[in-house]
Amino acid sequence: MLASHLMHATAQGEPRPSFAASAVAPGRVIVSGQLLLPLIVHTRSNVGHRATSQYYVALDGLRAIAVLMVFCQHYGAVHAWIFGWGWAGVDIFFVLSGFLITGILFDSRDKPHRFRDFYMRRTLRIFPLYYAVWLAILLLTPVAHWRWDWHWALWPAYLGNYARFLFLYLPGDPYRFSRLTFGPTVQAWFHSPMNLYIGHFWSLCVEEQFYLIWPLIVYRVRRRESLMQICVAAVLAAPLLRWLLTQTVSTKMLHMELLYRSLPTRIDALLIGGLIALCLRGPEQEWLHRWRRWLLASTSVAFLCLYLVSTKLLRLPLEGSASNWIGIFGFTLIDLFAGALILECIHPGAPLNRLLSLAPLRGLGVISYGFYVYHDLFHDFYAWFANRFFPTHALAITIATALLGTLLIAQISFRLIEQPFLRLKDRFTSQTHRAPSS
Repeated sequence: MLASHLMHATAQGEPRPSFAASAVAPGRVIVSGQLLLPLIVHTRSNVGHRATSQYYVALDGLRAIAVLMVFCQHYGAVHAWIFGWGWAGVDIFFVLSGFLITGILFDSRDKPHRFRDFYMRRTLRIFPLYYAVWLAILLLTPVAHWRWDWHWALWPAYLGNYARFLFLYLPGDPYRFSRLTFGPTVQAWFHSPMNLYIGHFWSLCVEEQFYLIWPLIVYRVRRRESLMQICVAAVLAAPLLRWLLTQTVSTKMLHMELLYRSLPTRIDALLIGGLIALCLRGPEQEWLHRWRRWLLASTSVAFLCLYLVSTKLLRLPLEGSASNWIGIFGFTLIDLFAGALILECIHPGAPLNRLLSLAPLRGLGVISYGFYVYHDLFHDFYAWFANRFFPTHALAITIATALLGTLLIAQISFRLIEQPFLRLKDRFTSQTHRAPSS
């Protein structure tokens, strides 16, 4: 009975779906750059070259909402229908990442040492926490006796999002690459199978792959209009690619969320954000701000129509992010909605701007990178504690302990691991960026 509680299978039948988030050091003058990074945009005044910054505080709140959506997906999707849509939080992060990164790259395209500064700042932001987790896992090997082999090395190489698909030919559970299973010693302590879940690192892999490719394109092309054309072409091509995959790859791979977890099939999310960033740096910004609420409303209505036609008229199954009808067109509609949300968040005086600027949401947004990394790692331990000591309220206690535990660990991690490296980013400040008008 306890082991069955610890599996927490999702609506797609997978032991662990997943997702990504961001973290920020409040009050720091640092350039943000991705779903994992703060949105602070450097400008330089002409007097004494003093650095100033515009900080869209509401985007911290948006990060908080997105990471809570993912948390609810992992801890409540089996028990509440609404939580089963939490996977869409990753789309918010992808669009936000494309928005921030493209703005940084475009604004720094004429700067010296632009490649060095960009990759050093990304490295100092992303790698310390990620590889600290892997170092801890490695050091625990003599006690944990992990059941792994070389295939798991794809995760530290930021290619783990493809592991389940590349090794599908191997016998055994294809989802095993999304977790690290403890050996018999630890299992004996808890009298139950115990795992560390790493499957949610997949979105970090997609992000990192994007960061390796997109700077080369932006710095090579340089011209804003040409970059916008590339973004539009990619946004139009992505649904076609996903449709072609539904016609050519196996049903098993589709149910394992191939459309959801690979960079080529999610490039529209990242470049919708990029397109918005480029538009805000040109005459299109006025149109965007004028029609942002129309974009929110129209994408909502379009997705509702897609849902009703697909599930009610065509009787297609609803399988979350593994649903083909969502994968082909739904992802793009959700991403456009996320882009409109960003526009609303950065618009001064907008109700959503004020709501997402509330201190509790901003506080979670600040540590949301760590929150995301840690939230699902110890899922089995939270569930074991709840079922062992509070069996009649196991679900509620699991969620509560997971939320409080993750908040505590993320806060400590932010102070001890992330902040020291964030301070080093100030050494690479030749990338200065103007804040687009809002």
